Amino acid sequence: MRRLSPGRPARLSRGRLARLREERGGIAVMLALLMPLLFGAAALGIDMAAVWSARQQVQTGADAAVIAVAMDCARGDCGNIKQTAEDAFWANDEAAKLSNLGPGEGWIRVNGREVSATQKKAWLVNHFFAGALGEDTGELSVSSYAEWAPFTEARSELPFAISYCTYKSHAASLGSKNVVTLGSGTPGGSCYTPQGEHVNGVGINFTRPDSGECGTTTVWKSTYRFQNGSLPSECSQAYISSLVGRDVVIPVWDASHGQDFRVYGYAAFRVTGFSTTGGGRLTGYFTYSARQVDDTTPPPRNAPDLGARAVFLTDK
Repeated sequence: MRRLSPGRPARLSRGRLARLREERGGIAVMLALLMPLLFGAAALGIDMAAVWSARQQVQTGADAAVIAVAMDCARGDCGNIKQTAEDAFWANDEAAKLSNLGPGEGWIRVNGREVSATQKKAWLVNHFFAGALGEDTGELSVSSYAEWAPFTEARSELPFAISYCTYKSHAASLGSKNVVTLGSGTPGGSCYTPQGEHVNGVGINFTRPDSGECGTTTVWKSTYRFQNGSLPSECSQAYISSLVGRDVVIPVWDASHGQDFRVYGYAAFRVTGFSTTGGGRLTGYFTYSARQVDDTTPPPRNAPDLGARAVFLTDK
């Protein structure tokens, strides 16, 4: 074996140098061939991300559209559903900022308590890089569904509950704005629910408020206890005055035993005035009212419909 002298670089033979030049040339050729594929893959990834972002933003706009229409319908008047849907969609910040979104067409439909929206013509999203390959735009379409149903759980703004008989006598025609006064002296009377349950007792009672709150949280079909006395200190004059002109939720009971009562359903009451006389009196009228709920599990659809309604998105 030949030893290399210290300090002297090793010399490659002409054959080895030729092979190295060939390998370097081969790598350069491979890179040249792969570069379009690498750039194409990167461009495809960027364009796919843009389409995904566009889909998310359009979906948010479609959700806003069906919720807006469902809210109107739940209040008793669907109105111009096309205009409502368009206004709600474009009022959505993310959808409105999507400058590269081409024109699209869709339809919205109301079927009883259900509202659905989908695309009749796909939206066009401009491609940033794929245009160089002749693919200037890509298509996407979305669908969204909303529904409304009577409340089955609610936090009422005031610690009141009324009997079904009181509700029945004052809310014969929801939306008619028949002004009434509710207070501790409101008569209850005797009547029957549509399910045949006999109701008899005082018309309106105080309920136990939530800790540190003026209002009360209750659940449909659950039993709670009336509370003697007057409005708690949390129900300040300033707080109650802030409710004037707003819709409040009032639990309606159908059965009572001593101080206990069972929640039959929930009514909506538009407050037009309040007096501290006799422990507190509300003036206003029963109406339809809607609130959006964010629960992932929609409420049951079979609760009595007394005017207070929940609006929520569904999977269809």
